[in-house]
Amino acid sequence: MIKEIIKKIRIVFLTTFKYNFKTVGLNFYCGRSLSIRPNTVTVGNNVFIGSYANLAVKELIIEDHVMLAPRVGIVGGDHRFDVVGTPIRASGRDKEKPVLIKKDAWIGYNSTIMQGVTIGEGSIVAACSLVTKDVEPYSIVGGSPAIFIRKRFSKEEDIFIHSKMINGEFSV
Repeated sequence: MIKEIIKKIRIVFLTTFKYNFKTVGLNFYCGRSLSIRPNTVTVGNNVFIGSYANLAVKELIIEDHVMLAPRVGIVGGDHRFDVVGTPIRASGRDKEKPVLIKKDAWIGYNSTIMQGVTIGEGSIVAACSLVTKDVEPYSIVGGSPAIFIRKRFSKEEDIFIHSKMINGEFSV
């Protein structure tokens, strides 16, 4: 019981004071050495963020039941490289775009999500993937750059039922 209370106090301290999250839902957990660039982070319920994650986009929204494995990077605001006569280091950054990770998504170990990407509901990103484009709901993607591998469920009926259940619309 005391261990659980200490764990909850640690999470409240980290999310409120150290990381300055905008909002954090219930049953949130983050591992050690989380790196967050000053930004806006909104986290839903039942979210797990593994150790050594790097959240470096201006705006990040993580919905309910999401898992980010250790060493996941969510990055953006890359340096401009198209300014003639200016070194890349001095050229400034592009306009930053938000990242949205929808409900029940799982981002695998050491994967990188680029700015402006939406990870669809129920999707899985394989370990060590580089995601540069939106991921369709209930898809499994992987590689560098990440490409579609297959659907998470083989039947559309299963997707429908699963989606209704995680959204609290009905239970079996």
